[in-house]
Amino acid sequence: MENKKSIKKEVYALIAIVVVILLLLLFVFKDSLFGAGTGYRDVISQYFTAISERDFDSYVDTMLDEIAADYEAEKADLEYSDYQYMDELYYDVFDEFGEDVAITLTFGDAERPDSEYIDYFAESYEELYGKSISTSNVYDVYVNANFAGSLSESDIEFECFVLKTGGQWYMVGCDFWSEE
Repeated sequence: MENKKSIKKEVYALIAIVVVILLLLLFVFKDSLFGAGTGYRDVISQYFTAISERDFDSYVDTMLDEIAADYEAEKADLEYSDYQYMDELYYDVFDEFGEDVAITLTFGDAERPDSEYIDYFAESYEELYGKSISTSNVYDVYVNANFAGSLSESDIEFECFVLKTGGQWYMVGCDFWSEE
């Protein structure tokens, strides 16, 4: 009788171990299994925070190395400090909303862009940088950004394009439109 109890305990322990392993695998591979995941939100948030804080290093950290290098080269050519470069790059934001602009984001849907856009991006990237890039994890994320500062406040809708490569999310573009 005790032998049956021992076997039952071992079976239950084995089932528990399998369940834990499956849950761990699900956690590790959730982005691959369920689409965009939520990691893209972090890189988009970092991008907008870097703009409002004029934090050049954080800004370029959201980008693929080749794109970041273009910004770094332009900043060096202009002989600007990190702060000056960001201030000049987004002068229209600071002129409209004030030096103290804060940006609050509300995330909408994330979806795959149409194949023509993805193909165009991949071809352009290869042409510009001489490097092909995997576009299997490119998403179009709709974001509402509230810009609020001492001069004004406004909601602006953005369509941000993010790409996941090497296990990390990157910004590869951001378009906006407003009702004004």
